[in-house]
Amino acid sequence: MKEAAKMLGLSARTIYDYVEEGRLPGARMADVIAISVEDLLKFKRDPSGRPRTHTPLWRISSGENDQFMTLVLVQERTGQHDVLIRKLEMVRKRKQHLFPGTVMRYVVEGGASPRQIILVFAWRGTVMPDRPDREKALEEFRRAFSDVLDWSTAQHIDGQVLMHT
Repeated sequence: MKEAAKMLGLSARTIYDYVEEGRLPGARMADVIAISVEDLLKFKRDPSGRPRTHTPLWRISSGENDQFMTLVLVQERTGQHDVLIRKLEMVRKRKQHLFPGTVMRYVVEGGASPRQIILVFAWRGTVMPDRPDREKALEEFRRAFSDVLDWSTAQHIDGQVLMHT
């Protein structure tokens, strides 16, 4: 189970559940469940959440529910992509750099080389921290990723969301 979990990037408990549910073929042998490597390689997780049955309509926030976004465009340092991916995974696992009050956080890679990384943060006006607190959170992120992202040419864009889904 541990080897299967490592191959699929899931927990052993999740693998066990998938076998019990019949989503992943496995054979019980004494106290062990065996899963073939071929079945692991063919396995595709279902997407999380419910599939959308309709496309959300555009909305314009009312005055008391304004939303704000910050976009940061920064270049990935040459040859650091694998390190960046590992660091992002550690941030996720350790629940770091949550940017208090955000309702959305994305790290997006562009296709150019060196890759452009786009950070996207969104806040509702009612829970958005003040500018010094937002800057402090971003500075902590900058420090943590200074070895893989070139902040010297980063571009910052702050704005109010006019329309959204």
